[in-house]
Amino acid sequence: MRHYRYYIEDLTLSGRTLDGVGGDLIVAEFEGRPELDWELVFRSQSSEKVEPAPFDLVMNGPEGELSGPAILVRSDGISHVFRGAGELKGFAGFI
Repeated sequence: MRHYRYYIEDLTLSGRTLDGVGGDLIVAEFEGRPELDWELVFRSQSSEKVEPAPFDLVMNGPEGELSGPAILVRSDGISHVFRGAGELKGFAGFI
């Protein structure tokens, strides 16, 4: 398995921008599987109600923009965990 970590500064959920502190996007590649696994843990500035549902994420950080479909799997109002549910656009691949 190979993995990569991106720092995410800004997050938009299906057109809704979260006022955030930032977060980490982890991308993993498993031998023998063509698709990538990815997960984002993003922290809000203040409590934001986000219902568990599918979203189209647009994530921006120092390394550029990444986007893709994901499902919110867990949220306590401040920390939100999204699991990738499709292609991660903008990912340049593993070095």
